[in-house]
Amino acid sequence: MAGCRIVNAGMVTAVSTIADISGKYKSAGEAFIKDLNDAINEMEGAAKDALKNFIDTDVNQFVAVDLPTAVDGMSKLLEGNRDNFEKVDAQIAQSISGG
Repeated sequence: MAGCRIVNAGMVTAVSTIADISGKYKSAGEAFIKDLNDAINEMEGAAKDALKNFIDTDVNQFVAVDLPTAVDGMSKLLEGNRDNFEKVDAQIAQSISGG
C-alpha cells in the first residue's frame, strides 16, 4: 500500500469530468448516426437498405449506447473507489484516535 495516495478533491473532479464526457460521447454518437443517415438518404435500393440497417443497429449501438455506457461505467467505478478510500481513511483515523 506504500505510495498509494488519493486526493479526494481531484478524484471528485475527475469523476464529474468523466461522467460529463460520457454525455458528450452519447450526443456525438447520436449526431454521427443522424449525419450518416442524412448522407445515404438519397440512395435507393438494397444496398441503401442494408447500410441503413447496419447504421441504425450495430453502429448506433456502439457509438450512441455502448461507448457512452462504458465511459460512464468508468466514472462510477472511480467514484466507488474514491468513496471506499474515504471510508477506510475515516475508519483508520477513528481507530488511531481511540474512537
